[in-house]
Amino acid sequence: MLVISDTSPINYLLLIEQIQILPRLFGGLTIPQAVADELSHPRAPEKTRIFMAARPD
Repeated sequence: MLVISDTSPINYLLLIEQIQILPRLFGGLTIPQAVADELSHPRAPEKTRIFMAARPD
């Protein structure tokens, strides 16, 4: 199943430390480049930027 999301759900799942729910529910997680750019932006929350800097493949 392919699920496409904007920045908000990914950001909030990261902030509440529940991002692992997405691969469990959908078998994987692909973050489009535009969303990755927003999540990596200097004004994004620190926790989000740290995840994006070291995110799994």
